[in-house]
Amino acid sequence: MEKNQQRIPQFESLHILRQAMLCDVRDRAFAGLPLLYQDYSDGIISGCRMMTTKETITVQPGMVKHAGFIYYLQEPMTIDYHPTDEYMVLKLVFTAPTEQQGAKVYALDLALTDELELTPDEMELCRFKLKHGSILRVNYTDFFDRTTEFDTVNTIYAPYAGRGQSTLAPDIVKAFAKEASKYSLTDFDRQFCLTALAGQLLSAESIGFYISQRLQQEEQAWDNASLFDGLTRVLDEIRPAGLRECRRERRRRREVFVD
Repeated sequence: MEKNQQRIPQFESLHILRQAMLCDVRDRAFAGLPLLYQDYSDGIISGCRMMTTKETITVQPGMVKHAGFIYYLQEPMTIDYHPTDEYMVLKLVFTAPTEQQGAKVYALDLALTDELELTPDEMELCRFKLKHGSILRVNYTDFFDRTTEFDTVNTIYAPYAGRGQSTLAPDIVKAFAKEASKYSLTDFDRQFCLTALAGQLLSAESIGFYISQRLQQEEQAWDNASLFDGLTRVLDEIRPAGLRECRRERRRRREVFVD
């Protein structure tokens, strides 16, 4: 029974600071989060939003789970970028923990690479393809704009920590629901969109189930790319035919411009 006692140290003026009190603080601070997210996959837990300037990308503070350990990004992290006309991947790089002055240090860094395949010690935050003379943007005109090939931050492949396996970012699923809510929906659509609009993290399994049922297709193994593609096809069905044709025409014009 004593092993499960909840010890909250009481720090009072002129009282002796005991080693047991410091141990209680350590256990309380570092044991809680791993228990809370023990059933979750590796991935972004919260935060890590991106901001861009003409020359830099800044990753805002957040929490990330990797190899079972939860990392705090306590300060913004900034990296320079430049146009290459090829895909670049912004990634977190995790290094093996080291012992430093009585502490175990878990370090992480930010890096850009043209390699789309990452190692187990790396995690994608976004990817982009930037043309010379352009500025990288993080704002989107609509749900479909997230896959615009050039000059646009693409966060579809960034893993978010979910139960069992990683999943799409909540803001991506929320953007789908916000756009779908403009049109005529079934009760099944409304139920899914209400959950998504609340900003809740939806598991890959639940998003995949919605897509499979909505498109009347068999269940499959889902990853972020196939989940986004499925939501795109669902939204294409929900939107009126005239709007679908307008979207195709805009996409054709962009492809001609790129060529």
